Amino acid sequence: MAGPADRCITGPHVKTVAIREFRGKIAELISGDESVLVMKDGKPAAVVYPLGDPKQIPLDLRRKLYLAMTGETAKQLDTQGVSEEQIEREFNEHKKRRR
Repeated sequence: MAGPADRCITGPHVKTVAIREFRGKIAELISGDESVLVMKDGKPAAVVYPLGDPKQIPLDLRRKLYLAMTGETAKQLDTQGVSEEQIEREFNEHKKRRR
């Protein structure tokens, strides 16, 4: 029998699901219009926002996500010894091949 954490509870604009249900219904949940709060062991583990219209994500959150993603990407590239010049050179080569 499913317990309360295994049921899908719909709130005002946010759907709350247990991680087990999220794993089983990920395609359906990310295709919807509602944000999804994923719970693990009764605690919030992740928030998934629909990207059909990125403007639905609050601007301050979009900025924070952008800074976090670009910071992490820069850290990984630095760890691998990849320079900005190398990225630009490879990007330009890629553009030439696509023409």
